[in-house]
Amino acid sequence: MNLSLLAYALLGGLAIGLLVSIYSDIRYRLIYNWVTGPIALAAPLYWVATGTFGWPEIGYYLAAGLATFLFFALFFQFGMMGGGDVKLFAAVALWFPPLVVVKFVFNASLLGALVTIIFFAIHKIRKAVGPVRIPYGVAISLAGLWCSGEQFFNHFR
Repeated sequence: MNLSLLAYALLGGLAIGLLVSIYSDIRYRLIYNWVTGPIALAAPLYWVATGTFGWPEIGYYLAAGLATFLFFALFFQFGMMGGGDVKLFAAVALWFPPLVVVKFVFNASLLGALVTIIFFAIHKIRKAVGPVRIPYGVAISLAGLWCSGEQFFNHFR
């Protein structure tokens, strides 16, 4: 199999996983481990397919994923984010080089603000009681689709 074809197929699989995460987070406010696990496990295959599987690159990818996990674990610790959101952030971060991870987190933050505004408005319109439950997985997934789309259209550069 051609490695470029494999890379495109893996990006397609990532996109499917992120779309499933959007649906499940809106519908059930859950991001399933059976979605985030394969996203994380497929990242090394993507590194091989794109030719970024050297020792320095592996360290960069893992460090970026770990830093992302630890940073958002703080938000989970203070009850500001769910555990599935943290795991999804880290799993998707494994797919990108560190500078793209910064862009990914920034895009997710902007999209998260938009998702928050939308769900606050829906909460007010429905006159619902109780706290608003924001599906941040939507913003994380959209930012992941954005960054992976750039990888796709820029041919992995």
